[in-house]
Amino acid sequence: MRFLEAYKSYWKNYVNFSDSASRTEYWYVVLWNAIIISIFYVLFLIFTVITVATTTAGSTGDAAFVLMAGPMLFITIVAILYAIATFIPTLSLMVRRLHDTNRSGWFVLLGLIPFVGEIIIIVLMCLPGELSLENNYDF
Repeated sequence: MRFLEAYKSYWKNYVNFSDSASRTEYWYVVLWNAIIISIFYVLFLIFTVITVATTTAGSTGDAAFVLMAGPMLFITIVAILYAIATFIPTLSLMVRRLHDTNRSGWFVLLGLIPFVGEIIIIVLMCLPGELSLENNYDF
């Protein structure tokens, strides 16, 4: 699966918890989401630096802060909405990835274990897929 196709499939299979997903499909989506969140972060940093620079440089500090607070708040809200919108499709993708490795989707709950859970999930997502006809998990 190619880079853009993986991201399109990610949104098409928004709540599909029963199929499987390949390693490339999973990691391409992770890369897409990292790029998008990084763009939000860079825009937020740019507006923060502009705000700090104008507040310390001139006498119109309060006005500059009020002027720049709007775009900073907007970027923050859009980033939070994006994170909320991608929660269920990401969970679905993780479950489908676990199905590809011939594991139950309930293994995704291992991510709730503090410190170790995230490492376990990353390792499970990196494992190669197993071709099996018995791979018929519902969740």
